[in-house]
Amino acid sequence: MVHKKDDEQLMAQRLIEFEKLIKAQPQLPHNISTTLLRRFLHTTRGNLASAQRLLELNYSLRNKHAQIFIDRDPMDASSQQLLQVADLVPLPGLTPENNKLLFYRLIDYDADKFNFTASIKVFFMVADCRFATETEGRLSDGEIPIFDMAGYSLRHLTKTALSALRVYMKFVQEAHPVRLKEIHVLNCPTYLDKVLTVVKPFIKSEVFKLIHFHLPNADTPYKHFPRAMMPEEYGGEAGKMSDLKQHWMQLLQQQREYLMDAGNWQLNKCKKSSSNASNSMTQSLKTLEID
Repeated sequence: MVHKKDDEQLMAQRLIEFEKLIKAQPQLPHNISTTLLRRFLHTTRGNLASAQRLLELNYSLRNKHAQIFIDRDPMDASSQQLLQVADLVPLPGLTPENNKLLFYRLIDYDADKFNFTASIKVFFMVADCRFATETEGRLSDGEIPIFDMAGYSLRHLTKTALSALRVYMKFVQEAHPVRLKEIHVLNCPTYLDKVLTVVKPFIKSEVFKLIHFHLPNADTPYKHFPRAMMPEEYGGEAGKMSDLKQHWMQLLQQQREYLMDAGNWQLNKCKKSSSNASNSMTQSLKTLEID
């Protein structure tokens, strides 16, 4: 029987090996933090080869779509406008199954104020901010995104930028260092079929099976996670959404330099690499084509 302490020691040893492995690849940024590397290794349950492939694909996609992942500023006008229109908030605590809840909703229903590409950029800035500041004790076993569709109209749907949607779907399904456990969609509208017509072609079948759709004001979500973990506005005990959001807006501001520093994200394309590192990165790049 393997004890938790033995698991922790093994993971610590593999993290040291992973750091050496990544530093040996000149294409990758040399300042990837131990905290971030631990997340990739944790996501692949300590499998070094899988963690390396995931990290390489993550950074390759970032560089292929720099307009979303590198050319960004959490304090610029489009990001701040989006944050006035929508909440993108990781909720505190973990479920009894050790999963993290992530909550997304509109707070201003005016579709003219909604910028889909900005929402994608802010989504990943919040994620990168979270991954940079989490501590070892807070790593969840998996992630459960919750999307509240209240106020989402067909006019919002027409604002969907398909190019940004493709990038978002490919990244979160193939390159994001998380284990997706479930996806919950609250307050589904009568025109949900029209929404699915747009987004379903980009969702892998195994991921679509994780989605649970809930009728307006239904209690069915709480069969999957405790209501107590939700914000007060949803009958929970996590605090007011405005307070939870303020915490993350402050964190985004604190991490602004980290998020905006291209040196943290850009591949070093001009450097010669060893044959092994070069072949590994080439394999990652071959997977990037998005039809």
